[in-house]
Amino acid sequence: MTPKANQEAKREVLDVCQEMQRVALVIGSSGNASFRIPDTDTIAITPSSVDYACMDTNDVMIINLEGDIIDGDRNPSTEHPLHTAIYKARPDVNAIVHTHGIYASALAVLQEPLPPIIDEFVIKLGGQIEVAKYGLPGSEELATNVVEALGPRNGVLLANHGGVCVGPSMDVALHNALLLERVAQIYLLASAVDKKKINLLPAESIEMQHQMFEMMKRVKKR
Repeated sequence: MTPKANQEAKREVLDVCQEMQRVALVIGSSGNASFRIPDTDTIAITPSSVDYACMDTNDVMIINLEGDIIDGDRNPSTEHPLHTAIYKARPDVNAIVHTHGIYASALAVLQEPLPPIIDEFVIKLGGQIEVAKYGLPGSEELATNVVEALGPRNGVLLANHGGVCVGPSMDVALHNALLLERVAQIYLLASAVDKKKINLLPAESIEMQHQMFEMMKRVKKR
């Protein structure tokens, strides 16, 4: 681990947080993000209670996967147990974004999974997005629930809270969060018209796209 690698990881986190705020996936200091520093057991993660509009790279924390502070003068996000639990369970994940988008959060309040209703959804996110059982923010219980509900997919909803999306890079994790929010909006709008008329993707299309999802994961591991 080098100072340059740390600084690059901090910049990745800062850039994605400010973009999440710009596209209204978060407000103020809500939500959080992290980036796995290559070839280490450390991550760069957002600090606790710092508005993204005012944040700079010096505010971003470096911690190890046990939650110990390696670099930085602030407290890491209170949700760091959720991040470290995902990294431990998913070696393919190098980036995590936790968002409070309105439509994904609405589904989280309903505690209703998001089914595969449009193309690209399964290819990018891996299938139906499940809802993790409720746990207090920052708790080990929440972290365990999220890992279980996330499974091998790239997105999960947190009951009465928001959404979490992951990816092999920060750009992909953010794209997945934007896709989750967009499909949640489509689903809720369609449900408001007539939920009984919502059509899922055909089974053969879901299977084909799931195979593509798995293939893309294998390619990115190389």
